[in-house]
Amino acid sequence: MRKTKLSVCVALASGLGSGLALAQQDPTSGDKEGMVLEEIVVTGFRQSLEAARDIKRDSANMTDNIVAEDIGKMPDLNLAESLQRVPGVSITREGGEGRNITVRGLGPDFTRVTLNGMEVPSGTGGLDSSGGINRGRSFDFNVFGSELFNKITINKSGVAHIEEGGLASTVELYSHKPLDNPGQKILLSGQGSYNLDTEELDPRLVALYSNTFMDDTIGVLVSYTQSDRTVHQDGFGTVRYTSPFSNGRSWAGTDADTIINGTPNPQANYPGEAIDPTQQLDYLWHPRLPRMDSFNREQERSGYVASFQYRPVDTMTFSLDVVGSELDADVESYNYFAQFRNLQDSITPREVTLDNAGRVITAGTFDNVQPRSESRGQFSETSFLQTVVSGQFLLRDNMTLDVMYGNATSDHDEDQYRFNITAKEGHPFSYSFEDDSDVAEMSYGFDILDPANYDWSGPTLRRDRVERDNDTFKMDLEITSDTSLVRTGLIWNNRQVQSKRFNPININPDLAPVSADNTRRASQVLDDFGAALDSPSGFPKDWLVSDFGASIREYNAGQFEFVPDDSNTFDVEEETLGGYVEAEFDTELLGRPFTANVGLRVVKTELTSRGVSSDGLGGFIPTTFEQDYTEYLPSTNLVWEFYDNVLLRLAMGRNLSRPGLGSLAGSVDVTPINQNVSIGNPDLEPLRADSVDLGVEWYFNDTGLLSLTFFRKEIDSFITGETLESQSLPSDVRNVVAALPQYNPDSPLFDPSLISPDSDDWNISTSVNGEGADLDGYEIGYQQNFDFLPIQGFGAFANYTHVESEAEFGNGIVGSLEGLSEDSYNVGVYYENDLFGLRFVVNDRDDYITDQTGSNGNAQHGTTGPTRLDMSAYWNITDYLQLTLEGYNLTNEEERLYTTGPTGDMDLIREFNSTGTEILLGLRATF
Repeated sequence: MRKTKLSVCVALASGLGSGLALAQQDPTSGDKEGMVLEEIVVTGFRQSLEAARDIKRDSANMTDNIVAEDIGKMPDLNLAESLQRVPGVSITREGGEGRNITVRGLGPDFTRVTLNGMEVPSGTGGLDSSGGINRGRSFDFNVFGSELFNKITINKSGVAHIEEGGLASTVELYSHKPLDNPGQKILLSGQGSYNLDTEELDPRLVALYSNTFMDDTIGVLVSYTQSDRTVHQDGFGTVRYTSPFSNGRSWAGTDADTIINGTPNPQANYPGEAIDPTQQLDYLWHPRLPRMDSFNREQERSGYVASFQYRPVDTMTFSLDVVGSELDADVESYNYFAQFRNLQDSITPREVTLDNAGRVITAGTFDNVQPRSESRGQFSETSFLQTVVSGQFLLRDNMTLDVMYGNATSDHDEDQYRFNITAKEGHPFSYSFEDDSDVAEMSYGFDILDPANYDWSGPTLRRDRVERDNDTFKMDLEITSDTSLVRTGLIWNNRQVQSKRFNPININPDLAPVSADNTRRASQVLDDFGAALDSPSGFPKDWLVSDFGASIREYNAGQFEFVPDDSNTFDVEEETLGGYVEAEFDTELLGRPFTANVGLRVVKTELTSRGVSSDGLGGFIPTTFEQDYTEYLPSTNLVWEFYDNVLLRLAMGRNLSRPGLGSLAGSVDVTPINQNVSIGNPDLEPLRADSVDLGVEWYFNDTGLLSLTFFRKEIDSFITGETLESQSLPSDVRNVVAALPQYNPDSPLFDPSLISPDSDDWNISTSVNGEGADLDGYEIGYQQNFDFLPIQGFGAFANYTHVESEAEFGNGIVGSLEGLSEDSYNVGVYYENDLFGLRFVVNDRDDYITDQTGSNGNAQHGTTGPTRLDMSAYWNITDYLQLTLEGYNLTNEEERLYTTGPTGDMDLIREFNSTGTEILLGLRATF
C-alpha cells in the first residue's frame, strides 16, 4: 500500500529525539506490526517539521501534524501556541497564554479534542475581560504543559473511523509510550521564566524516565511537569459602550443645559427611530463604566503521564496510560469606574465633545456621577485525570483488533469574592479620548483615596463547581491486503457535566465603616500600575481598593452552602452509540498512483437534562428534558499523485457538532447589575454541515512542501444568541431573580442600586438554532530547508489562510461568524547545526467577533487581532546537556477588545491591557 511501514516509521521516529529507535508503529497508521526497523538519528526543530510533513503526505484524509523535537520537548510551551503554526488555525489567549483554537473560521466549540484515542473534557475559569467558567465543549489547552505529549494530529477532513463532533476539525493528542522508544531514557529540564512587566521569576520543571525490560516486552514511562506563572494585565476598560436610550433612560436635563462641541447625529445610531429634538444626546454613545483595570493572575500547573505496556508476543500488546493535570489559579482584579450604565437619569452632562460623525461622546464633563471601586478575587482549582486501558491483537497476518476503554474527568472549583465600595454621593466626573482612542484621561471631583468618602455596597460571594465525566469504549477491526484495507468498529460514549452553585451563609449583617483598616491604595498592592501602557498623563494611577483579607473577615465570608434548587445547579448527560465501516484501496488513475477512502458513520445520541425551574409561586420544582436523534455521516477522501511528488486531494463528507452541554441545561443565570438574564435551552439541536475540500500538495524535494487547499462548508444552522432588550421578566424567571439575596433588604448582600425584578428594562438572552451559513476559504502552506545555501541549516515555514462567511444572527445583524478572522498568517525562520539553533516566529490574525449578540444595545463584541513575535534558541553544551533561551511576545503586543455599537459598524474600546514580554532561560539534560 501507499502508506508503507518504512515511511510512517521514519516520520514518527524523526520527531522523537536524537538516537531513539522506533519500536512500534503509530496506533493510528493502520499498520499494527510491532518491530524495530532501524535506529534513526534525528535532532531539533528541522526534523520535527520533516516528520510532520511525511505524516501529512501519507494520510488518506487532509491533516496537519506537530511532532516533538525531542522526547519531552514540543516546539512551544503551550499546545495552543504550537497549533497556531498550522494552516487555518488561530488561537485565543488569556493572560498572554493560548487557551482555545479556531480552525478555518469556526470557533473552539467546533473542534473536538481527543487524548490517546478518546474525547476528553477540559474547562477552566477566566477573567471578566475574556470570559468566565468554561461550561461548553471547547477544550482549554492551558490545562496541560506541552512536554507531556509527543504528537498532535489535526484532522481537517473526516474519515469514518474518526468519531463525529469536530465540525471544524478533530485534534488528536498523543502522550509518550515506552515501547515506542526501547531502552532507558532520562530527561531533566529546568527553566526560569521572567516577565519584563511583573519582574517576577517563575520556575518550570520537567522530569521523564522511560525504560524497557525483558527483551523489550515490558515498558514503563513516567513524566512530570511543574510550572508557575505570574501575569499582570494593567489597562483601561469601558465594559462596553451604551446610551441612555438603549437603557430606557434619559440624561437629567435637556440638550439646552449642555455645551455640545460638534453636531449630534442620533439618527445614524438609531435609523428609523423618532428622535426627540430636545434630547438628542440620549441617543449618542458613551462608555458604560470607564475604569482603570488591573488583572493579576498567579497560577501553578502540574501534570504527569504514567504509561505501562506489555507485549508478551509480537502479536499482542497491552497498554495502560494515565494522564493527569492540576491547575490552580488565583486572580485578584481591581477596577475603579464611573457608573453610567443604568444611572443616566440622575447624571447631568455639562459639556461634551462629539466624534466627527456626531455619534459618540469622545469627551465630556458630567455632574452627579457615583464612582465605585470593585475588588474581585477568583480562586480556582482545576483537576484532570484520564485513564485508558487498551489492547492490540494481531488475529491473523492481515487482521488486527484494537480494544479500548477510557475514563476522563475534569473538575473545576472556583470561589469568587467581589467587594464593592461606592462613593456616598455623586461628584463631577470627566473623561476624554482626545489624546488616546484606547485609554481615556479621567478626572474625579473628590479625593478618591479617602475611605471616609465610601460605603460598602452589595458584594458578590459565591462558589461554583463544574464536574465533567466522560466514559468511552471502542472496538476497531482492520483487515488489510497488498492494495486495500477495510475497517469497521463500534464506539460508546457517556458524557456528563454537573454544575453546582453554592451560596454564602453566616454573612455578618453589621459591617464596620469603610476605613483604612479594611482598604488599601492600589499603589500598595500593584507595582507601577499602567507603566507598560504608555497611557496619557491624565490617566489615574492610584485609587482605593478593598483589602481582600480584611473584607473577608468583615463580611465573615468564606462559608458556602450547596443550593440544589438554584437554577445554576444542573446535570446534563449525553450518551452516544456509533458504528462505522470504511474501505481504502490503492490503484492507478491514468497510470499514476491513486488512493480512495470511503466510509459511512452512523451514530445515535440520547440526551437528558436535569435542573430546576420556578413554580411561579416563589419556589422551585425539578425538571427533566430528554431528546434523541440518529445521524448518518458519509465521507470520501481521494488522493491522486498526478505528477511526481504532486498530490491532488479531494475530500467530501458530512459532520456535526453538538451544542455545549452547559447550553442544554434549563438554567437561569442572572447579572442584575448589568440588567442581564441568560436562559438555557434544552431544545437545541446539533449543527450539521456538508464539506468539500480540494487541495494540491507539492513535495518538491526531500524536505520541502508547498500546498494550496480550497474548502467550503455548508452549515445547516448555527446556534446563536438571541437577546431581547428592555423586557419585563416572565413570571417564572422573575421569581428566580427575586429570590436572589441581592434583593433581600435583610441580607448583607442587598444592593439597592440594582434594577428591580419588576422592571421592564431587562435584557433576556438565550441560545437558539438560527439560520445556517456557507463558509468558504483557502489556505496556503510552505516549508523548506535551504540546503542550497553555502551554509547549511537555514530553513523557513509559512502559512496563510483566508476565510469568508456571512450569517444572519438573532439581532438582525448580518456578519461574520464568531471567532472568524478573514485573514491570518504565520511565518517562521530558523537556523540549526550540531552546536546551536535559533528560531523566530511571527503570527497575525485579523480582528474577529467574539459575541454576535452583544449587550446594552451593542450589536457585537470583538477582539482586535494581535501580531505576536516569539523566538527560541538552544546551545548544545555537550551531547547530553543543552542550554535553552525562549522569548514570547517580544514586541509586548497589547490585548484589545472592542464593541461595534448599535448598528455593528463602530470600533469602540472595551478593554485595553498589556501582559508583557516573557523570557525563559533553562538547562535540559538527556541520558
